[in-house]
Amino acid sequence: MEIPKHAHANRSYEDFDPLFVWRREEGRDTLELHLPGFKRDQIRIQINHVGLLIITGERPSEGNRWKRFKKEFEIPSYCNDDAIHGNMMQSILSVVMPKKSPLILHEEQEMKEEKRGNKRKGEISEENDMEEYQFEEDDDKRVAQETTRDVALKFMLVMVLILVAASYISDVSKSLMAQAHSYFHN
Repeated sequence: MEIPKHAHANRSYEDFDPLFVWRREEGRDTLELHLPGFKRDQIRIQINHVGLLIITGERPSEGNRWKRFKKEFEIPSYCNDDAIHGNMMQSILSVVMPKKSPLILHEEQEMKEEKRGNKRKGEISEENDMEEYQFEEDDDKRVAQETTRDVALKFMLVMVLILVAASYISDVSKSLMAQAHSYFHN
């Protein structure tokens, strides 16, 4: 079903900044984003020509209101951007970035040096602006069950720290007010 272009004009968007966690392992790095309410077909994963991982998404909220986000991450140079893939399970998007083997790193270094030589000779190299990556169906089962719990615990820890800081600031300001009151009334 195709949506008429004028239907998008009536949308009201609410932007949000999803929580995310980097998991660094021996053979890969994994970026996990907490995207409550999003489905796989509402998310795009892209890599631009300068090696930035761009993740965007939008979904209906209520009526003509929509939620959307856009996150950009620098892909570590030691990761194989041709092998990056994503999967979605229980509102957690996992973007897996396998690390390059030492052989690939060596070959890549040689190619970079060769390109630099070609550019000095006046040759122009073409690159795609964006590559889009698809989700793999069988990867859903590989996401650990505790990822949602981890995100919730980290969120609660941040909230507790904020409350402690607010309580401290409140106590300090009361103390200062009491000192100022006694100073001016003596």
